[in-house]
Amino acid sequence: MIKLTDIAKEILNEDRCKRIADRRYSKPSAYKSGAIVRCRKGNIWKGLKEGEYDDKGEGAGYDLVKQNPFNIKKLVDKGIIFVTKPGDGKGGVEKPNWEGDASVITLYNMSNAEPWMKEAVKNPMTQAIPHIQKDQSKLLYNGKYNQILWGIEKKGLKPEDFYLSLKEQFNQLNEKQKETLRTWFKRKGATGKVGGWVDCNTCRKDKKTGRKKCKPCGRQKGEKRSKYPSCRPTPSQCSDPGKGKSWGKTK
Repeated sequence: MIKLTDIAKEILNEDRCKRIADRRYSKPSAYKSGAIVRCRKGNIWKGLKEGEYDDKGEGAGYDLVKQNPFNIKKLVDKGIIFVTKPGDGKGGVEKPNWEGDASVITLYNMSNAEPWMKEAVKNPMTQAIPHIQKDQSKLLYNGKYNQILWGIEKKGLKPEDFYLSLKEQFNQLNEKQKETLRTWFKRKGATGKVGGWVDCNTCRKDKKTGRKKCKPCGRQKGEKRSKYPSCRPTPSQCSDPGKGKSWGKTK
């Protein structure tokens, strides 16, 4: 038997989905109709509440940006977000440690901006945009995501114009995988500035430190070695030759 409370919840959810869709899409479209259907099925906008602009980040969740990631550069170009130097927690702006150490200030923030925000937006950090783009699923919590939607609406623009296309999402994922492989192969193993994988045939125990030192896997131009390099990520992993009885080839 269907309870009246269940029917009431379903009606309220339908209304909620329609109101959220009305806020996201200014005109009737296939995108809007499809989004309402997906919302009512519970596939999207589960954690999204009307008028929720939480600015704390803690416990707010990061599921909304994973459902519909943004084109960060487009948002910056339209003045919907500002990528700037980070706040120092004392009302001022601190010097970033690197190009990815930045703050994402939204148009919503600027409607009641703190002094450090007004100072920060004067010197945008455009070099940090690729980092924000790549890691937005870790940086744009639900409250911040809702602030961005608010800014898009404030500008009289459509949210769908700022979402990444499926092709762009695929390319971004592909780039992440490439970066992971680069990082994997450049792991610190060999001594000195070269780093990377080590040649286990060259490992020797350092008399002073007792630690194992190995030459880099890749040979320098003109360099000769008694055995063909047998490589592992770190010297410690050279203790296990794997399936063979010894490391390397004689020629």
